[in-house]
Amino acid sequence: MMSLGLLHSSFVMPIAFEQPAENGAVTDDTVAGYRTVRALGESARARVFLVRTRQLEQRSSVTAPSAQGQVIGETPLVTRALKQFHAGTTSAQVLTEVECLSRATGAHTVALDDLAASADDQPIVVVRWIGAGSLRRLLRDRSSLRPGEAITVIAPLIGALTRVHQSGVAIGAVSLDAVRFDDSGCPFFTEFGFAQLTDTSPTPAELQLNQKFREDRRQLATLASSVLAAVNAGTEGSRSVCELSEWLSDDANTGSPDWGQQLEQKLFCIGAPEPLRLASDASDAATTVSSSVRLVAAADPARAVPALSEASSLLALPPWLDGHIAEGVQQVQHRCASALSALAAWCRPVRVRTWVLAAIGLICVLAAGVLFAVEAVDAEDVSEQANEASGFGETLVLETPIATDVVDELPVDAAHALPLLLKTRSECLRDLSVVCLESVSPRGTPAYTNDVALVEAVLDGGELPTAALLDADTRVETQQLGDSVLFEFVGGDTSQSASVLLVKGEAGWRIRSYTLPE
Repeated sequence: MMSLGLLHSSFVMPIAFEQPAENGAVTDDTVAGYRTVRALGESARARVFLVRTRQLEQRSSVTAPSAQGQVIGETPLVTRALKQFHAGTTSAQVLTEVECLSRATGAHTVALDDLAASADDQPIVVVRWIGAGSLRRLLRDRSSLRPGEAITVIAPLIGALTRVHQSGVAIGAVSLDAVRFDDSGCPFFTEFGFAQLTDTSPTPAELQLNQKFREDRRQLATLASSVLAAVNAGTEGSRSVCELSEWLSDDANTGSPDWGQQLEQKLFCIGAPEPLRLASDASDAATTVSSSVRLVAAADPARAVPALSEASSLLALPPWLDGHIAEGVQQVQHRCASALSALAAWCRPVRVRTWVLAAIGLICVLAAGVLFAVEAVDAEDVSEQANEASGFGETLVLETPIATDVVDELPVDAAHALPLLLKTRSECLRDLSVVCLESVSPRGTPAYTNDVALVEAVLDGGELPTAALLDADTRVETQQLGDSVLFEFVGGDTSQSASVLLVKGEAGWRIRSYTLPE
C-alpha cells in the first residue's frame, strides 16, 4: 500500500496555500495553510471545515529567467471543504477514502482537490465545496416539487451511481444529506467516508449480486421515493408517480441487472425534465449561504449518517442520534407512500357507481343513527317530566337538601339535642326542603305535617311566620316521661308560650310535635 505522501504527490493541483507562521505552528484561523471560514461539523473520525484559498496561475517555464516563478495574475478566492481526521483514524481508512474519491471522480460526484497534513501530522483531505444546500434541505423548504424537477434530481444520480459502481466503488452513504446541489441545481454525491473498494472493473454478475452495490441501489430507491412523495403531479400524473413509488418500494427490483435503465424509463414517463428551483417557498431570493446545510462525517462506519439538521443545531443533538431520527422519519415516509400506493391500487378497479352507492348507504346509516339518538333523548326528557309531575303535591320545589350529619349524631342528652334539632328545622324551613324535614321529624308525625304545611303555604305565595322558628335559648321548663321529653318556651310576654315534644327512637331524638305561641 502506498504511503500518504506518495499519494499526495500524484494529485498535483494548481493551488497555492497561504503560508503559516514562520515557526511552523498553525494559527487559530488556519488549518494546513487553508484559512478557515467556520467549522461545519465533527464526528468520531474527523472534523470538517469550510475553508478558502487563493488559486494562482504561474508563468510557464519557457519565460525569461528574470520572471520565472513570479505570479502573473490572481483568481478570486475559492471555497473548499477540508476534512481533518482524528488521531484514532488509521492510514488505511484515509487512503481508502482517497482512493474511492479518485476512482469516482466524474459528473455528479464531489471532486478531490488536494491532500495535506496538519501541524500535528494528521491527514487532511480537501474536496470541492458544493454549497447550494442538501436534498433534505430542499424537501424541507419546498412544499412540493414539479414532476420535471424530480426528474432533474433523480436522473443524474442514477447515471452517477452506475458509473461509480463500474469503477469498483460502493458509496455506502446514499441519503438525503449526502446529496447536495451546486448553484445551477445539479445534484452531487458528496459523502465517501464509508465507501468500500472492490475490483477495478467488476463484472455485471458482481454488480448484480454484490451486497454492497445492491445496498447502494436500495438506498437510492428510498431517496427517489422521498423525492417522489413531494411531487405534486395533478390528477393525471399522480397515477404514474404512485406506480413508480410502488415499483421502488419492491426490494426485489434492486437485484435486476438493468435496474438503472428501468428506473430511468419509468422516471421519464412522469414528465419532462425542467430546471430545479432551489429557493424556498418562503423566500425565492434566498442566498446560497442561507440555503446551505452543514456537512457532518458519519460516526458509524457501517452505515451512512445524515448531516446535522436545523433541529439538531437548536437542541444540541449528537450526530448519531440525529442520523437515527432522520432515518426513522425517512422510513416512515417511505412506508406511508407505499401504503397509499397499495390503497390506490386496490381502489382503482372499483367503479365510480359503486363508490356513489356506498356513499349514499353510509349517509343513510348515519342519518338513522342521528334520528335514533334524538328520539332516545326526547324519551328521557318525557320520563324526567313525568317523575317531576308525580312529586309532592306537584307544588313542592326541592332545593339542594341540607346535610343531615348533625342530626345523625345527636347527643344522648335531650337538652343538648334540642338546639341542634331546632337549628336544622329552621334551615329546612328557610330552604323550603321537605326532604330535609324528614331528618328532623319522622314522616307522618304532627310536627312533620305542620312543617310541610308551612312550606306549601310559602310556595303558594305566603310568608313564613317568625314565631314558627323556635329559639332553644328560651326554654324554661323540662318534663321527662320515659323516652319522651317536653320542653316549654316563654317569650317576652308570659301569656304566650310554646312547647316541643322530643321522642327517642332508633335514630335518636326527633321532634314529634310542637305548639306555637298563640
